[in-house]
Amino acid sequence: MKIIYKFIFFILSNKILVCNCQNLKGYFEKYNRINLNQNDKINQLKCALECLKRGNCRMVKSKENTCSIRNEIVFVNKIQIFHTTLNNHSSEVRSLAVLQNGDLASGFKDSSIKIWNLENGSVKMTLNNHSSAIRSLAVLQNGDLASGSQDKTIKIWNLENGSVKMTLNNHSSGVSPLVVLQNGDLASGSWDKTIIIWNLDKGCVKMTLNNHSSEVQSLAVLQNGDLASGFKDSSIKIWNLENGSVKMTLNNHSSAIRSLAVLQNGDIASGSWDKTIKIWNLENGSVKMTLNNHSSGVSPLVVLQNGDLASGSWDKTIKIWNLENGCVKMTLNNHSIGVRSLARKNKKERDLKMHSAVDT
Repeated sequence: MKIIYKFIFFILSNKILVCNCQNLKGYFEKYNRINLNQNDKINQLKCALECLKRGNCRMVKSKENTCSIRNEIVFVNKIQIFHTTLNNHSSEVRSLAVLQNGDLASGFKDSSIKIWNLENGSVKMTLNNHSSAIRSLAVLQNGDLASGSQDKTIKIWNLENGSVKMTLNNHSSGVSPLVVLQNGDLASGSWDKTIIIWNLDKGCVKMTLNNHSSEVQSLAVLQNGDLASGFKDSSIKIWNLENGSVKMTLNNHSSAIRSLAVLQNGDIASGSWDKTIKIWNLENGSVKMTLNNHSSGVSPLVVLQNGDLASGSWDKTIKIWNLENGCVKMTLNNHSIGVRSLARKNKKERDLKMHSAVDT
């Protein structure tokens, strides 16, 4: 009986698709190399029908028993980019992190955190335990999620059941950036002008870095294990975490350092509220290159798999930079407000997978 039902479903589905979905069929053939008329592709047909039910569906991708819906198309220099917009938000998006299983975590101004299934755009879990805005997210080496909040705390989450495994209390003001060190420890920066290094096995403070004159707004771990920190006063410090000393201070920006990213060659990139991105030579502390193309402050930075740099700005754009010549390779314009956060999805495929969050 099941076989008969499947056969009937296949015949009806095929007729519907032939009449109403030539456009969608073209997407499948062009981007996924799937022929919708093959008798053994019933699951692809089910996904196509699901797309037909949604007025905003532009492309659908079948994977095992799930359908990944793509609901927007952006044209960039004649390249067609398909992406999904995640709309189930109750507040401003403040931070993003890609989990080890490929899901996306997003932190909100209303103190909540959502875990998204990026195959179908659904919310898998909502985490609620903070009492103020989520300023940062970081994925630990064991796969747990760390969240830093304006409520002065850091929470470590068990993503199997959504429970809080640990709450770290030692900052006297809001926690902004978080970064995982090479040994698995967690570093947190705060508006209290300190950086704390946490032992996550015991939940205790290993070291506090106090040599700051303003709020800590960004952190990055260098290839040699040193820690870089960016400040509201426009300076960047390089820290030796063996003894907590400052190895170098970088000064060339004219406004707050909103983001830091370590390039594949070991250099560091800094994004600033002065609208520029600078590439630093850490051998001597000199500026190797200044990238000027944003019309407002630069907030997030992320290094792509091919070595290019992606930058988000409050000018509502994301730019992809060729660091060989300092030129803009691509500008993504489909945001309606400033870009606050970027996250790169780690995949073996060559496709560019990047997620962005905006402030409102």
